[in-house]
Amino acid sequence: MYTISQIGTLFKLSRSTLLYYDSIGLLSPSQRSPAGYRLYAEDKRKKLEQIRLFRELGVPLKGILSFLERKTETTTPLLLKRLLAINSQIDELRSQQRAILGMLETEGILKGSKPFLRRHAELGKEAGITEGNFRSLHRIFERAAPAEHRRLLKHLGFSPSEIRIFVKENANKDA
Repeated sequence: MYTISQIGTLFKLSRSTLLYYDSIGLLSPSQRSPAGYRLYAEDKRKKLEQIRLFRELGVPLKGILSFLERKTETTTPLLLKRLLAINSQIDELRSQQRAILGMLETEGILKGSKPFLRRHAELGKEAGITEGNFRSLHRIFERAAPAEHRRLLKHLGFSPSEIRIFVKENANKDA
């Protein structure tokens, strides 16, 4: 049996978090000691381990509670719902990213002037960016978000033909 302090320490959770879990019916103690202290058996420790994993994946407490109440063996519906929520958040963030790039473009911040590019190259060198990892960074950006990457290259002053060459060269390296 674990006391509330012991199980809290084990999972790096505060006493108030465990009391809250009890109040919403997510994790109740197995029993109480003669002095009235909450005690948690091994099955409750395993349940808390599962709760903690779902929380680390960003699953809301209501979703975890619903899943545990159904007593189903498969986590697929719960995980798919979370994955859809993550995809929605990514879409939202990309939209914000495009809006910010648009605003910066309007303000002239992303113009590809020689002094602008030179200063950013100097800052990159000071930060430890080499020609090799700079190219690697661009390859990763191109794979992850090609439209946004090409837009950035355009803003930095690269011509459409230079961008096509860069994309073609890096596609050959990834193949």
